[in-house]
Amino acid sequence: MYFLYVDESGDPGKFVENYSQNSRHFILSGLIVSQDDWIVCLDRLKEFRKSIKDIYNLNLKEEIHTSELIRVNKLQAYKKIKKRDRLKIFEKFILELPIIFSKSKVINICLDKTEFEETRDVQEIAWSRLIQRYNTFLSKSVSDKGIIISDTTDETLVRHLLRKMRIYNPVPFHFGNKRNIPTTNILEDPFLRDSKHSYFIQVVDSIAQALYRKEYVKGSLRKYRVEKYFDNLEPILLKEASTTDTLGIVRK
Repeated sequence: MYFLYVDESGDPGKFVENYSQNSRHFILSGLIVSQDDWIVCLDRLKEFRKSIKDIYNLNLKEEIHTSELIRVNKLQAYKKIKKRDRLKIFEKFILELPIIFSKSKVINICLDKTEFEETRDVQEIAWSRLIQRYNTFLSKSVSDKGIIISDTTDETLVRHLLRKMRIYNPVPFHFGNKRNIPTTNILEDPFLRDSKHSYFIQVVDSIAQALYRKEYVKGSLRKYRVEKYFDNLEPILLKEASTTDTLGIVRK
């Protein structure tokens, strides 16, 4: 059995230039963890959190929320930590992930909304791409099945999409043809978890944020090299998720 932990970055709405309330991108990052490695990974996460507490006095119960590490908004505990130290926490977290999850894989979907028709639902497109790649990963083993555990999202959309894909999932084949490959390896509807209650959801939040900062570099963060953080995840990226991207990032 495998768990796919998922988090989103960006909003699914139409992109409007120079309007701060929407994003040009929509990103999904998914962390695949085997049931056999789950306890080991949890113990490693706990050890990492203890080290962060010792250095920066950030309690284990406090959520690692990377957008807040970059710019504090809601989390009061972060206001006691200097910005350069908050970004060190972000960087240390990313650097540790290939060690903590040495036997896991990460799928990344990164859609630029300007490259899609306005009538298309980028959130549904992104989730369908993620589900397809996860199902393909699971299909490599005859007996392995999986479930999806996501941070807060449009639960109705994802539930309906997964149920539909269990019956009809057209996948491009040779010479422009398509064949139906139902996503029968994924069990149950997606389970939703609040990130503050799950270290694993906090992991995919950090991955999605690192990818966002790589794709859309902010000048004020260059001195911290935040745009380079994502590249440290290379050992655990599911590169076969995309044949057109060296890091396996799905963009279409």
